[in-house]
Amino acid sequence: MEFLVSIIIPTYNRAHLIGETLDSIIGQTYSNWECIVVDDGSSDNTNEILNFYCNKDKRISYIQRPDNRVKGANTCRNYGFELSKGKYVNWFDSDDIMLPEHILVLVTTLEKRNVDFVVGDSVDFKEGIEEKIQSYTFDRSKNEMTPFLFATHQIGWITDDFLGKREMLLRVLFNETLSANQEYNYFIRLLHYKFKGVFVNQILSWRRLHSQSITTRKIENKQIYFKVICDIKYQTAQDLVTYNNHELIRWFLSGYMKNAFEMAVLKQTIPYKMEAFKLICRYFSVFKGVAYIVALLLARYSKKGYVIMKYARS
Repeated sequence: MEFLVSIIIPTYNRAHLIGETLDSIIGQTYSNWECIVVDDGSSDNTNEILNFYCNKDKRISYIQRPDNRVKGANTCRNYGFELSKGKYVNWFDSDDIMLPEHILVLVTTLEKRNVDFVVGDSVDFKEGIEEKIQSYTFDRSKNEMTPFLFATHQIGWITDDFLGKREMLLRVLFNETLSANQEYNYFIRLLHYKFKGVFVNQILSWRRLHSQSITTRKIENKQIYFKVICDIKYQTAQDLVTYNNHELIRWFLSGYMKNAFEMAVLKQTIPYKMEAFKLICRYFSVFKGVAYIVALLLARYSKKGYVIMKYARS
């Protein structure tokens, strides 16, 4: 018996790419799936492309993000999940490619190993370049999956690689205030629960890298990069307060302070500056919270304060 798999895809102005993604889903050897595409307000001809595919295959549905929901891919994923019906859920991106055995291998492994979730493998690719590079390289044979290992990039996976049981995913929603790295935040929180997962040592998806991808834009713009890192570091630290994980909260706050210092040197506006101050006082000390503020002021007005910030982070 094939249980229903819900494939949930957020999209925004990917009319030129999403057709290839949907073709790869239609070509799956596992047939019992539904694909829910949630549009984040595209201004291109995404509507035309999706109407074509919905008529081509009734397992595909196309939905607009409601106007009363905050804009962003995270909201689209959460909304798509609310509408989905599958026993298993596979998050996917609207510019990536599923290899034909993607769903079959993930579902078969999950059921045979009697686990809550499975993680396949993937490669990065660019149009016109034949060589493909693995998205993550680490020893997948150990099967150890902890929040700390994921947070510190000793293990990792892209959203496409993951398939999990619905009852597990009801415990955690995507953080809708994050503009990037939302999957990183999501999986760190998910791993705090005592769910059992295994790696599948097989390439099952291709992640597309292109000039409009968030990954590429972050690398090319230092100022955007620092802001994105500050955002994910602070918000993940704040989210982890729920789990009372002091070690990881301190690790994320230390990373936040490092990037906040770089932003201060560039005279940029630092996100969550005072909110972070309160967390630093709570999880480090009041003295280190004050040192953090002093170091930012020195960095902004004299490009000094590195030693003080180093003390605050220690």
